This record gives sequence, structure tokens and C-alpha cells, in this order.
Amino acid sequence: MLISATELAAHVTDPNWTVFDCRFRLTDPNWGKAAYDEGHIPGAHHLDLERDLSAAPQAHGGRHPLPDMERLAMRVGECGARRDSVIVVYDGGEGMAARAWWLLRHIGAQDVRMLDGGWLAWTTAGLPVVADPPQDEPVTFAPCITLEDTVDVDDVRDMVQSGSALLVDARQPARYRGEIEPMDKVAGHIPGAVNRPWEEGIGSDGKWLPASVQRNRFHDLATAGKPIVVYCGSGVTACSTLFAMELAGIQGARLYPGSWSDWISYAENPVAVGDGEEETKA
Repeated sequence: MLISATELAAHVTDPNWTVFDCRFRLTDPNWGKAAYDEGHIPGAHHLDLERDLSAAPQAHGGRHPLPDMERLAMRVGECGARRDSVIVVYDGGEGMAARAWWLLRHIGAQDVRMLDGGWLAWTTAGLPVVADPPQDEPVTFAPCITLEDTVDVDDVRDMVQSGSALLVDARQPARYRGEIEPMDKVAGHIPGAVNRPWEEGIGSDGKWLPASVQRNRFHDLATAGKPIVVYCGSGVTACSTLFAMELAGIQGARLYPGSWSDWISYAENPVAVGDGEEETKA
């Protein structure tokens, strides 16, 4: 699941390896591509959160709906990647590489790895940086889409009512409690959800914390005997929590792609604030 900068450096010219630069800032959507154009890992292609890894938002479905999977597969194939390629994703610490990791596996990629420490680890190691985009020969990426790794708003409503699953909110604690909400119109969390901020799985150096630490973070969830569903604001950084769960050995946790921004788009859905379950209506 993880690869070090020095390990990746030994494979950047390997034709069976494809690297994707996923740098992106929600507050400055053009920054990621500009950063890529300024310099990137040799051989890396750029995947943009909004152009490649999301569909256009609608009335429902959240701020970053999942992209059309056939279109994503075509884009990945244009970059020279097949389902059996080794694919490495990285970002600058924004949490976008995990979205690519999740999506690529969702469409059938068999070996997707995260560059541990991302762009910072690569540059800190003094490894080569280039500005020119690669000229890989396009290939066919034949998607094989997983159907069991997501839930929709109706599923989540049933889970809230029945308590049949563990809902995990991956946003920062202040957003979970409803004290602030910089992105969406309503603050709070889905009733019954517990908070596991995605950033807590990553150290100050940008590298993922060891599997033993991840297991401690999720021990209560792993031993509860219920299915796990993870959400965030729009289905992006929740993928980082899903990645951390897999590092911890937790398999089968699902993503609510629309996440909080989808949940609050339905006026009838309840909202909880604080660390308890004080509920209001969206």
C-alpha cells in the first residue's frame, strides 16, 4: 500500500509503472495543475480532483460526486496504465491522493500504492524533478467496477434509524461538533457518527503513522462487529481514513461518496451537533 521515495525512484522509468500527481487545494482549484507544471516526479501524470476525480455537482450527491467510471478509466489508460500496472499516487499533503487510490481500486486497478510522505518526501530526498509532461503510449484500461464499497443516502438513513452500522466522520473535530463550517451550509454531523479526523493518521513529516498506531486509533471500531461507513465533507478526505483503516488491517469499510454535503442537501435529514446527539433539522 505504501512505497518510499527511494523505492519509487528506482521504478520511474519502468513501463509497467504509472505515477499520478494529485496535488490540489479546495481553496485554489488551479493550484495543483500549476504546481505540477512547475515541477513533478519524472514520468508523473496529473489527475485533477475536479476535472478527473469528480463529476460536476448537482442538487444532490455532494460537492464532489464520483466521476463517470468509464471516463476515468479512459483517462487513466491515456496515461499508459492498465489494470495490472503498478500505480503510484501522491499529493502535497492535501489528502487528494487517497481519493485517487480509492477510485483506481474501485475501477479495478490491482496494485495501487501511496507515496509515503508525498511530494515533500520526494523533494526532501533530493530526487529529480521535471517540468515536462511524460509522453506515454495510450493503452486500454478495462474497468471492473466494485459495487460493494459505497453506500448512498438511503442506506445511511436506514443505518441512522437502525444503528446497524458504524458511521465514521473524517473531518476535523470542530466541524464534526458543528462549531465551524467553512465549506457547507449546515454545520454538525450525521447522528450516531463518531469522529476520526483523517489528519490524525499522518505524522508531522507527512508520512503515514505505523500500522500499530492505526490499529489503536480504530480498535473500538474494529471490535464492534458492525459494518463501517466513512464520510467527510464531500467524499474526498474520507478516503484517507479508509486508507488508514486498511493499514490497520480493517477490510471492507465503505465510503459514503456524497458525504456531509449530500446529507444536508435533504431538508428532512437530521443533524447532530456537539459530542453528543443533540439533533436539529438540516
